[in-house]
Amino acid sequence: MAYSIEIDRKWQKIWEEKKLYSFRKENMDKKLYCLEMFSYPSGANLHVGHWYNFGLTDSWARMKRLQGYEVFQPMGFDAFGLPAENYAIKTGIHPKDSTMKNIETMEG
Repeated sequence: MAYSIEIDRKWQKIWEEKKLYSFRKENMDKKLYCLEMFSYPSGANLHVGHWYNFGLTDSWARMKRLQGYEVFQPMGFDAFGLPAENYAIKTGIHPKDSTMKNIETMEG
Protein backbone atom coordinates (compact mmCIF):
# COMPACT_ATOMS: atom_id res chain seq x y z
CA MET A 1 0.00 0.00 0.00
CA ALA A 2 1.37 3.38 -0.97
CA TYR A 3 1.75 6.12 1.62
CA SER A 4 -1.15 8.56 1.73
CA ILE A 5 -1.30 11.82 3.67
CA GLU A 6 -5.08 11.31 3.69
CA ILE A 7 -4.68 8.27 5.97
CA ASP A 8 -2.55 10.34 8.37
CA ARG A 9 -5.13 13.13 8.44
CA LYS A 10 -8.01 10.68 8.97
CA TRP A 11 -6.43 9.11 12.05
CA GLN A 12 -5.12 12.37 13.48
CA LYS A 13 -8.68 13.73 13.29
CA ILE A 14 -10.07 10.65 15.07
CA TRP A 15 -7.40 10.85 17.79
CA GLU A 16 -8.14 14.54 18.30
CA GLU A 17 -11.93 14.04 18.41
CA LYS A 18 -11.59 11.23 20.95
CA LYS A 19 -9.06 13.26 22.96
CA LEU A 20 -6.86 10.19 22.84
CA TYR A 21 -3.88 11.89 24.44
CA SER A 22 -5.79 13.60 27.24
CA PHE A 23 -6.09 12.15 30.71
CA ARG A 24 -9.50 10.56 31.25
CA LYS A 25 -10.31 9.89 34.88
CA GLU A 26 -13.15 7.54 33.94
CA ASN A 27 -10.60 5.11 32.46
CA MET A 28 -8.54 4.70 35.63
CA ASP A 29 -9.89 1.18 36.10
CA LYS A 30 -8.26 0.26 32.77
CA LYS A 31 -4.67 1.40 33.30
CA LEU A 32 -1.86 0.21 31.04
CA TYR A 33 1.89 0.83 31.20
CA CYS A 34 3.65 0.53 27.85
CA LEU A 35 7.44 0.80 27.78
CA GLU A 36 9.41 -0.05 24.69
CA MET A 37 13.17 -0.34 24.76
CA PHE A 38 14.51 3.19 24.57
CA SER A 39 15.98 4.30 21.26
CA TYR A 40 19.73 4.58 20.84
CA PRO A 41 20.35 8.11 19.52
CA SER A 42 24.07 7.38 19.52
CA GLY A 43 26.16 6.45 16.56
CA ALA A 44 26.02 7.44 12.94
CA ASN A 45 22.32 7.90 12.22
CA LEU A 46 18.80 6.55 12.46
CA HIS A 47 18.06 3.18 10.87
CA VAL A 48 15.14 0.77 10.52
CA GLY A 49 15.94 -0.77 13.91
CA HIS A 50 14.87 2.46 15.59
CA TRP A 51 11.45 2.25 13.94
CA TYR A 52 11.16 -1.49 14.54
CA ASN A 53 11.68 -0.88 18.22
CA PHE A 54 9.14 1.94 18.50
CA GLY A 55 6.60 1.29 15.73
CA LEU A 56 5.06 -1.89 17.11
CA THR A 57 4.54 -0.69 20.68
CA ASP A 58 3.35 2.73 19.50
CA SER A 59 0.70 1.10 17.29
CA TRP A 60 -0.36 -1.24 20.11
CA ALA A 61 -0.60 1.63 22.63
CA ARG A 62 -2.73 3.69 20.22
CA MET A 63 -5.06 0.72 19.73
CA LYS A 64 -5.40 0.27 23.50
CA ARG A 65 -6.22 3.98 23.89
CA LEU A 66 -8.97 3.60 21.29
CA GLN A 67 -10.27 0.65 23.34
CA GLY A 68 -10.63 2.94 26.36
CA TYR A 69 -7.42 2.23 28.24
CA GLU A 70 -5.53 4.95 30.11
CA VAL A 71 -2.07 4.30 28.64
CA PHE A 72 1.14 5.60 30.19
CA GLN A 73 3.85 5.41 27.52
CA PRO A 74 7.02 7.25 28.54
CA MET A 75 9.61 8.18 25.93
CA GLY A 76 13.33 8.37 26.48
CA PHE A 77 16.73 7.71 24.99
CA ASP A 78 19.48 5.24 25.84
CA ALA A 79 22.41 7.48 25.03
CA PHE A 80 25.40 6.14 26.90
CA GLY A 81 25.82 2.51 25.87
CA LEU A 82 28.27 0.60 23.73
CA PRO A 83 27.04 2.02 20.38
CA ALA A 84 27.93 5.55 21.53
CA GLU A 85 31.33 4.44 22.77
CA ASN A 86 32.15 2.54 19.56
CA TYR A 87 31.04 5.45 17.38
CA ALA A 88 33.19 7.86 19.43
CA ILE A 89 36.24 5.62 19.06
CA LYS A 90 35.67 5.24 15.31
CA THR A 91 35.03 8.93 14.53
CA GLY A 92 36.64 10.89 17.35
CA ILE A 93 33.29 12.61 18.02
CA HIS A 94 32.38 12.80 21.71
CA PRO A 95 29.28 10.69 22.55
CA LYS A 96 27.52 13.74 24.00
CA ASP A 97 27.88 15.60 20.70
CA SER A 98 26.71 12.74 18.46
CA THR A 99 23.86 11.91 20.84
CA MET A 100 22.57 15.50 20.96
CA LYS A 101 22.71 15.74 17.15
CA ASN A 102 20.77 12.50 16.76
CA ILE A 103 18.17 13.52 19.34
CA GLU A 104 17.66 16.71 17.33
CA THR A 105 17.20 14.58 14.20
CA MET A 106 14.74 12.25 15.94
CA GLU A 107 12.64 15.15 17.20
CA GLY A 108 12.23 16.24 13.59
